[in-house]
Amino acid sequence: MTSTVVVIADLHINSTVALCKPVINLDDGGTYHASKSQRWLWKCWLDLWTEKIKKTSGDKILVINGDLGELDTMRRSTQIISANKATIQLLVLDTIEPALAWADRVYIIRGTAAHTGKSSWLEEAIAADLDHAVPSPNSASWWHLRTVCEGARFDIAHHASMGKLPQSEKNAANKLAFLAQYRYAVDMKQQPPDVVIRSHNHRYADSGNNFGTYALCTAAWTIATEYVYRIGQENTLADIGAHVFKCEDGKFTPEYISYDYPEVKKIWSMKM
Repeated sequence: MTSTVVVIADLHINSTVALCKPVINLDDGGTYHASKSQRWLWKCWLDLWTEKIKKTSGDKILVINGDLGELDTMRRSTQIISANKATIQLLVLDTIEPALAWADRVYIIRGTAAHTGKSSWLEEAIAADLDHAVPSPNSASWWHLRTVCEGARFDIAHHASMGKLPQSEKNAANKLAFLAQYRYAVDMKQQPPDVVIRSHNHRYADSGNNFGTYALCTAAWTIATEYVYRIGQENTLADIGAHVFKCEDGKFTPEYISYDYPEVKKIWSMKM
């Protein structure tokens, strides 16, 4: 039997620079209109679910690997659409509806407290509200997912470190692959996973066939925030896309579906 696993992460829904529908009606009667960049993200989002992966066969499994929404609990900026918790939950559910409609089963992984609240309550609340979300042993969402799909072993969690320089950021996946081999085989005396997946950094990297474990750092669904400028990464673009795994007979085939930013034709048009 064949199963398809689609992994998405770092949607940060409710951020003014992240994925959202073109028009959002707020609870006070006002309306939020998506920016040009958000409208582009929404176009890519619909293309992903209606064109790129709509013809998948077998079981369809969706993994949302953390930072599903944006609460900005540390109040570091004004870049949120609403501070109303009920509005945010409805906004998240409305935005991910195309993904939920595709999936037979959903796994929601908890992300960062600064984005989704203490103990990632927002992701827990969303997972608890979904009929086809697969719960962890103690809650509706997961901190760390270890599962087997058609014989292929997956280790999935949200956080991982990654260098901020072009020459170092891609090494994050190699580091993940090596650590997985060591921690499982040496420390736990267990068979290592076939696939290790981490997110959080909004940048894509994979380890290829360099190790017995395939490691993946996932893309995101948000563009530059105020924080990006504050840490001096203003020329660094987040990678936008999703990750697909075809699983069958203990083997997996990875695919990265990426979206290129719209071409900026006149980046030097401004004169001093």
